Amino acid sequence: MSIRITHSPATQAHTLRQSFAELYQQTSRLGYDAMIYDFTPVPFSMEGDLITPSLLHMNNVPTDMLSLWSEHGYYQADPVQTYALKTCAPFVWSYQRPEESALRVVLTERHQPVLDYMRDNQMPCGATVPLHLPGGGFGTITGITIGTQQESALAETLAELSFIAHSFQESVFPLFDSEMLTCQHVRLSKRERECLAWSAEGLTAKEIARKLCRSVATVSLHLNTATRKLGASNRVQAVVRAMHYRLLEH
Repeated sequence: MSIRITHSPATQAHTLRQSFAELYQQTSRLGYDAMIYDFTPVPFSMEGDLITPSLLHMNNVPTDMLSLWSEHGYYQADPVQTYALKTCAPFVWSYQRPEESALRVVLTERHQPVLDYMRDNQMPCGATVPLHLPGGGFGTITGITIGTQQESALAETLAELSFIAHSFQESVFPLFDSEMLTCQHVRLSKRERECLAWSAEGLTAKEIARKLCRSVATVSLHLNTATRKLGASNRVQAVVRAMHYRLLEH
């Protein structure tokens, strides 16, 4: 078992692990050998790239898979994740015959490292349930078979896998802390977010300074730093980008 959580108190993390253990048991009963769960409060960047999940959990996968997906860009090159964002329906996928599976509409050369890795590790096919959540959050639950498997057999499990996935998400979501629900793609300080939030309301730096009992120079510094971190060219664009990443909601 491997799990990547950005932050969570010990008791909370323990409860999450228990929940994942139960989920793995349920997917195993459906015939899946490995299971992956991921959650991100914002699924893609302003440039359209997938954002590495705040929570990424894997059962019965190769030891290097978690680090490859969470730290080395394999998540961004995963065609299953790319396709999952485009649909609300559970689907079966195949790396044995990708041109005959749902993945055919998204596959590019960029995805080749993931295809090679999955084939080399005898994880040729599986099924995924996309979880499009209120407020823009996104997750998936994926069951993977190891060795030779027919995609038609997996298709028969989709309805039950979907029920398990949505029930699990509903039960586990209350365990997510504020850190897990905050997009980690761009990190702004509390004061930077506060200044941007007031800027989003139409206040000038001088008016924000009066609200926060700070100098105009200090407020301007916070706004300029946030603008730079967000890759924006001006404060209006910075507010738009901060809203996309849901950084003004906390």
